[in-house]
Amino acid sequence: MASRSWKVVQAHSPMIRFRKGGVTATPSAGSGASLSSAKGATTGPGVIRLPTIEDFQIPQRYQRRPLDDKEIAYINRGGPE
Repeated sequence: MASRSWKVVQAHSPMIRFRKGGVTATPSAGSGASLSSAKGATTGPGVIRLPTIEDFQIPQRYQRRPLDDKEIAYINRGGPE
């Protein structure tokens, strides 16, 4: 009976296709130009690089509210008892 179920399974082709000959992980140490070209190749032509926002730069309405003493005690004891 199990042999019949194995015959039903169809062979599949992978849906993910990888690029051949991608950027090498270790650029040559002698040339700085290859480092900059490798960096540009990883980002691609259509990628927009935005500046990183630090946690102190987030507007007040998006910041995490401070923990009060009840919440700290609840966390320290490991949850409900």
